[in-house]
Amino acid sequence: MKKSVLIAVAITALPAIARTGATPSSALTDVQASDAIQMYAEEMARHNLLHNSKVIFINGDQGQRADRDSVESMLAKFYVDQFRNSQDPESPYFIFMSKDANFTMGVGGVISMRGWYDWNGMINDYNFSTSEIQIPKTPETKRSLGASMSSSSIFFNIMGRHTPVGDFRAYIQGGFSGYGRKGFKLKKAWIQMADFTAGLAPTTFSDPAALPETLDGAGADGRLDKNNILVRYLHTWSNHWTVAGSVELPSSQVDDSDPHTSLLRDYVPDFAFLGQYQWDRGHSHVRLAGVIRDMGYRDLTTDRNHHVLGWGAQLSSVARAGRIVTLYGTVCVGEGISAYLGDLSSGNYDLLADASDPGCLYAPLTLSGSVGAKVQILPRLASTLCLATLRHLPKANPAADTYKYGQYLSINAVYDFSPRLQLGVEYLAGKRKNCNGAEANVNRAEALLSFSF
Repeated sequence: MKKSVLIAVAITALPAIARTGATPSSALTDVQASDAIQMYAEEMARHNLLHNSKVIFINGDQGQRADRDSVESMLAKFYVDQFRNSQDPESPYFIFMSKDANFTMGVGGVISMRGWYDWNGMINDYNFSTSEIQIPKTPETKRSLGASMSSSSIFFNIMGRHTPVGDFRAYIQGGFSGYGRKGFKLKKAWIQMADFTAGLAPTTFSDPAALPETLDGAGADGRLDKNNILVRYLHTWSNHWTVAGSVELPSSQVDDSDPHTSLLRDYVPDFAFLGQYQWDRGHSHVRLAGVIRDMGYRDLTTDRNHHVLGWGAQLSSVARAGRIVTLYGTVCVGEGISAYLGDLSSGNYDLLADASDPGCLYAPLTLSGSVGAKVQILPRLASTLCLATLRHLPKANPAADTYKYGQYLSINAVYDFSPRLQLGVEYLAGKRKNCNGAEANVNRAEALLSFSF
């Protein structure tokens, strides 16, 4: 008997929405809610997606085809991801599915064209990172015009259920944000079987769904959305409680300018964990996450190796306030976790030299926080406000140009011209201050045209 193939063409109706549910069952109650009056705009869009998707059987026997409910339940799994970011690609336009609806492969991507204008200062990057604000200002660094296609990406998503190894999912994504802002770069590549995930994936210490949605690729000051190679266990029960723990490949960023010390290779993994309570069909949650890390160096004055304990804790939440408003909030504190925080990850701030004790490195304290609100003004028009800050608190007498703090503001509006075409505009304001008191600020106007497939 010839094997039949089902091709499902799915058309989504809204930009990507960060899912907070953790299990396939909770995802189905999301997109297949029986009472449409209780649905949010995103839920209604997905509900329509499932019912309006076109299904074509090739060489298929009518009596052997999976029923519509099985097809739609498989399509719904594309939205089940505890660590989905609002800027991640949409579900794929083209989906290939087996006749029994137990195996599917999606191929998709997004083409993004970003343009911006900086004034009253500048950042020499398509990402608006306050750590890259030019200090001091000069006539050459007061304004800048730029454009980039670096947010464009492609991905493959393969899923199976009721197989000899149980339910599984494999995902790989790459984007054009590598060398020279044009080279191809691997972003994610992971395999999930039941409650286990292995590969390059968002760290368990993060909570992408609790970050306010921005058009700017770097996002809020101190944004915690690092991808690590990891092995994670994540389990949800009663559709309300989730716990997870992971062992992650370390990537310490240690100050290498101190003549009295040398760096040691990382050989102890980072350990991350989280606990979460979710409600409102998975659209709202509160999460507490943490990380513990070991960082080493050699004291050249005594010829001895030393290890410093790094730690971090983050409390985060995303919550619906009525039918059209979503609130976001995060607060993070730790020592030696700069590699996890967006703006500081570009420097070597995990361990710094102690000016009062030659040959000694220490883990500086960092604080970060963000708040935001999204308003669904019209079915096709949404606006998001984000305020954030990142504080880096080294000991006395750090290097003069050491980052002390940054402040970030963004407000945007996104309009859906069609299910696959969106246009967004955004105003950004940022400030950087160094430990020697030098500071500078930047204003940016940005537009983003995005087409997903």
